[in-house]
Amino acid sequence: MDTKTAIMKVLPELEELKEVDFSKYSSQHLALVKAFGESGKSGLAEFEEFIREKGLDESTAGNFLISLFQYLLIRYRRYGEYSVVKPAIKVFLTLKGWLNEKGFENEWRLLLHNFVGYLVDMATKIEEREDCETALSYLTVVYRLTKEASENFTEEYFRRLLETVEEKLDSLRESCGKIGHKFKKDAQGC
Repeated sequence: MDTKTAIMKVLPELEELKEVDFSKYSSQHLALVKAFGESGKSGLAEFEEFIREKGLDESTAGNFLISLFQYLLIRYRRYGEYSVVKPAIKVFLTLKGWLNEKGFENEWRLLLHNFVGYLVDMATKIEEREDCETALSYLTVVYRLTKEASENFTEEYFRRLLETVEEKLDSLRESCGKIGHKFKKDAQGC
């Protein structure tokens, strides 16, 4: 089974992964992911169960998600590939949920601290290329993550990131007209 198909079996809801080039993806968990893909099962919960059946710790699923996010980030930073932007943000959100649900709150804060700046950069690329509704959706998500970072970390950097995202979001809402104002009304606190 090829790498992309196997990864899509773990995260079938992330259809944007279909556009990603996985030819350089390498992970210590790749054989496990491929075995899962060949098992006929699908989804992150099923992947976790598959991991437990193999006698491995459930943190293996989180480590796989982290390696996937890192790969997407490398493709973005090194090759400037836009195709990884939306899936990277979605994998990051998946990581947030998974880590917090499993009691790895400190690991989540570490990831947020280290990577939210990249997400802000990615969100500006979405703003440049996507329709208003898509851009507003992603920028709102990144705003909320940046706000969480600015509330958790005292460095000036996070306050400046938040200001940048707020300005981008306000500007996008204005330029999107009616849709933008609907998003402003629907996104209380943004």
